[in-house]
Amino acid sequence: MAVSPIVATLVLIVVAVIGAVAVGTIMGTFSSDVSKQANAGQAASASQTQVLVAGSTTLQPAELNLQSDYQKLNPGVQLNVQGGGSGAGVVAVANGIADIGASSSASAITSAQAANPNDPNFQNLYYTMIGGRGVVWIQDASKVAVAGNVIDAADLNTAYLDASTNGGKTTAATTGADPIASGVTMLQREASSGTMSTAFGWAGSAMSANKTPGFSGITTEPGNAQMLAAVQAGTSAKPVIGFVDSGYAISGGILSNTSASGISLMGVSQDSITYVPTHANIEAALKDWVKGNSQTISTSNYPQKLTGGLYWITRGNSPTVSNAAGIITSSGSSSASSVVTNLINFAKAPTEATAYENAGMYSIYDFAPTS
Repeated sequence: MAVSPIVATLVLIVVAVIGAVAVGTIMGTFSSDVSKQANAGQAASASQTQVLVAGSTTLQPAELNLQSDYQKLNPGVQLNVQGGGSGAGVVAVANGIADIGASSSASAITSAQAANPNDPNFQNLYYTMIGGRGVVWIQDASKVAVAGNVIDAADLNTAYLDASTNGGKTTAATTGADPIASGVTMLQREASSGTMSTAFGWAGSAMSANKTPGFSGITTEPGNAQMLAAVQAGTSAKPVIGFVDSGYAISGGILSNTSASGISLMGVSQDSITYVPTHANIEAALKDWVKGNSQTISTSNYPQKLTGGLYWITRGNSPTVSNAAGIITSSGSSSASSVVTNLINFAKAPTEATAYENAGMYSIYDFAPTS
């Protein structure tokens, strides 16, 4: 029998609707199963407390060691360690992005506070010293940049000022006992880098004035690892000078004095003495620095201005520091959670000294009075 077109169309619509309902039921069941599996798989992660530590690249190697140790003892806490630089660590805490900010210089914290006098997010920052480090000047392995392998402040000031107007390279040798050759690429770190603040602060004069913004026209490396790699890439035809924290330039922890491959550690001239960058000498300088002793004119230590503390930052009340060196004279108070406070205390415990030492840094128990 013939079926009218209208009836046929209605039959097709009914069949399509029934099919769609069936497919929808099947997909709904599949989606429900996947959702249950996903929820089960995420349950362990969701049950963990997440703690974000961000900032100084100097501290990162030690923080990764702390991360491993802490998570073994506290499986319910997951530490996420990020870099970005000391200045980024301050901003991350002030803006509520990170639970803990890391800085290799107290001045990076106080400078950010001075730049934001009316912002309570910056004014209400607690920070505590958890360790110490030293900054070293390095050149590539060819030693063409500084033939005598000893650098002084006057030569560095001349070279950086010249390089800032000549594409990052010196155009003429300077006049010190170990002059910097012409054609050398001078490197710097990003603005607000604690490492650069220390390195340029020691050199003084024009460099000290540029320790936060840096020089225009000079290549900027975003971290210790990048600075090290850039110096390692230097050659006799393209010599390079830079600076890094000692843990990056000396491999094998604080019991070693083996330079990283592809670089030469330079001595630094001050007080008519050449100070040699060894871990023992840097530790001796840190001990004098934290006690407030004046610089010892001796080859058995290192310039105090090339050393300093390592700091963790949270929200809270700021401590008092004695001077630009960053020595804390009276502690503030943290408003961080109990989990974060527990982590900070863990990082300062004597049992975690090796977390710093194996990364070429110093626990506060290596150089600070414990009483």
